[in-house]
Amino acid sequence: MAVPPDAGDEVDVRLRAGPFHAALRAAIEHRGLTLERLRDRLDRRGIHVSLSTLSYWRLGRSRPERADSLRAVQAIEAILGLPRHSLEALLGPPRPRGRWASKQRRTRDFGQMLEPAQSLAETVQALVGPSDGDLRLWSQDDAAAVDRHGALRSVHTRQVLRAVAGRPDRYVAVYCADDGTPPDALEVEAVRDCRLGRVRRHSREPVIAAELLFDHSLPVGRTHLLEYRFTIAETGARSRDYRRAFRYPVGTYVASVQFTEPRLPVRCYTLAQPGVDATLAHGDELALTPGRVLHLTAKDVRPGVLGIGWDWF
Repeated sequence: MAVPPDAGDEVDVRLRAGPFHAALRAAIEHRGLTLERLRDRLDRRGIHVSLSTLSYWRLGRSRPERADSLRAVQAIEAILGLPRHSLEALLGPPRPRGRWASKQRRTRDFGQMLEPAQSLAETVQALVGPSDGDLRLWSQDDAAAVDRHGALRSVHTRQVLRAVAGRPDRYVAVYCADDGTPPDALEVEAVRDCRLGRVRRHSREPVIAAELLFDHSLPVGRTHLLEYRFTIAETGARSRDYRRAFRYPVGTYVASVQFTEPRLPVRCYTLAQPGVDATLAHGDELALTPGRVLHLTAKDVRPGVLGIGWDWF
């Protein structure tokens, strides 16, 4: 006799593969809630969403996009007992609206959290295609190296990406170097399970963007592990931090910076900017290990900036 599939398994499958409305519907049914009860529980948390809106989300006729709607999605995750950001990660970028909605609107996100903002947006714009937003970061590890002069010389990145829509076959990697670095001092290398596509450097500012091409397109729910490296030629400048900007939520993030004797920092600390409109703030102090390495770890990372800063003598 055939055994009916477990509703919890259906939720797990939908959270991995999407789409958003199917995952939401499966989770609601698994918890045995009506839309009225879900609305009431949101009301108790001070979050007001109409029944019609919840119904449209569940049926896929509309999706949460505004800030208050995304807060409601986070509350729904808690009410339904789902992992944090599991539903939110299935949402793509906001749909273009109005007469002037275009590719430029999508690329503007790249230039809101790192400087030089306008130069960053201009550099990335040429590479961002219609599939931008079809991938989410499952995890990321950045390993930066600082030379004996105090200059950041390389960043090796290891990422696990997950397809949440379409069939993406590439990822756009971006790096902004310290002020005063010549644009031609920046290089990029595809290290593992990807190959270089188009590479763009800004004509005046130290910004580089590169397509990392996969050997095959990814169906929704599939993950892909890749590695790449940015290198910076010796310029004589001293670096004071390493920062990573996130446009979408990421499950886990690890950043490390290794220093080369004899130049070692005297004070080290975390950096965080929780959102586009926030300011970059210093956080906890970090200890330099005997191996001359600093590191930070973070889970359930929200869009914003994380990094490591340091002071010299």
